[in-house]
Amino acid sequence: MLGVAFFLVSVVVASLADHDPINKHGVNEIEKKMSREVEDEFSGTANQDELEVLKRQYSSSHAVNQTLISIPTELDVNWNKTNLFEGDIDLTPEQWKVALDIDPVTRSRRQALYSAMEMWQPMGGAIIPYTFERGFPAQYHQVVRDALAFWEQRTCIKFRLVNQYDYDAIVFNHNADGCSSAVGRIGGGQYINLEAPGCMSVTIIAHELSHAFGTLHVQSRVDRDTYVQIDTSNIVPGTEHNFAREPNSFSTYGLPYEFGSMQHYFSFAFAIDPKKPTIYARPNYQRFQGSMDGPRATFWDTVLINKMYKCTDKCLKQMGCWAGGVTDGADCYKCFCPIGYTGTNCEKRPDDAQIMNVSDTPQSVKMELKGAFRAFEEKLVVLQAPAGKRIEATLRTFGPTIRAVNVHCRNAFRMCRGIGLEILPLTDTRTSGIHFCATPNPLTPIYSEANTTLLYLYRDINYPVAVDVTVRSF
Repeated sequence: MLGVAFFLVSVVVASLADHDPINKHGVNEIEKKMSREVEDEFSGTANQDELEVLKRQYSSSHAVNQTLISIPTELDVNWNKTNLFEGDIDLTPEQWKVALDIDPVTRSRRQALYSAMEMWQPMGGAIIPYTFERGFPAQYHQVVRDALAFWEQRTCIKFRLVNQYDYDAIVFNHNADGCSSAVGRIGGGQYINLEAPGCMSVTIIAHELSHAFGTLHVQSRVDRDTYVQIDTSNIVPGTEHNFAREPNSFSTYGLPYEFGSMQHYFSFAFAIDPKKPTIYARPNYQRFQGSMDGPRATFWDTVLINKMYKCTDKCLKQMGCWAGGVTDGADCYKCFCPIGYTGTNCEKRPDDAQIMNVSDTPQSVKMELKGAFRAFEEKLVVLQAPAGKRIEATLRTFGPTIRAVNVHCRNAFRMCRGIGLEILPLTDTRTSGIHFCATPNPLTPIYSEANTTLLYLYRDINYPVAVDVTVRSF
């Protein structure tokens, strides 16, 4: 059987040779042109004036006095890679040509990159063969399978091991220098590159799989300038192209721009000074400054894949869902629910959620994940105030344990993808909330839209975490 497996891998991997790489000079010329495009886009006086205001506001509201703990992302692992698009995407020569075709007036690409991309088939129930590169370490097979299962449980996309009849397949490759993937189906065998151990987490592998399905990063959306400002002066020279914007023909599938998407760059991406952002949330959205690049796939991340692959088109009827839920892409007979809801129709709270009544008297809410390592650990508290009241929630301390929190021994993380507290103050919990992965300084009260607020503590890395939140109604 081992010999057969090696034969199948060899057949699929041989098809990788069909994708002749664009030469190094060509990549450099494309990247230079795209970098000039980004610099020109944000060089106007109005943009620069607003940017200076955002910088001052950031400095005054993000005075973190702890030493930041850095949890590597795919962008960190790939920091010195110059042949990748948007930091972790391997483009084909045809796709690079589309990326190079810049409109000199609009400063965006003439064609959406989707025009040079194929989807996995069949639509409505895509089946993707996969295999492991020869010698792929056995201890990492399970984390890959966990990432595959993560998407299978949320979408109509299914995976199976490659067989001798397959030409198209994903090949998980450990002999790589970084974490990267092709975008969409490119035909033949295509690598998802996973350098060990830095890329071997469910979160990173699920992120790269999302690219293989056909997604790009959120901050490249055509409407991104409504939501963020890019500080090109703090971007490592030569990497500005990673912030290029898609053209008007780019489809957002009618979904909202989401700072907490798993496909949004974190705010310090490609920074010269790692303590200063390259991406600033614009004035109406500054509460999301620390919330870029959330944990795993959000509700909207999942809905996007299901829309791209028409996952619910085959359903005889669409489910009637509460709380903004939608028909589940993996199961036509139940709803896919936003955070804080479960049940066939999203009609109830999760059984393991703690329901807490909030009064005018301030109360302390302590939450803790003790650090017995699992793939993903989470805890949800649902705060409820009397009808007509609102809730004020203030994170006072963020640390490794409840006891350490109480004696002011605190952790501070550079970004909130792998660990953090998410406060969701809106009635509509489909869009991700406000993330904290350090004790805010100064303390920042979060005010609810109505009489409910969710506190969601999560951990995807081997660190214990505890928080102390003061809540009251008003």
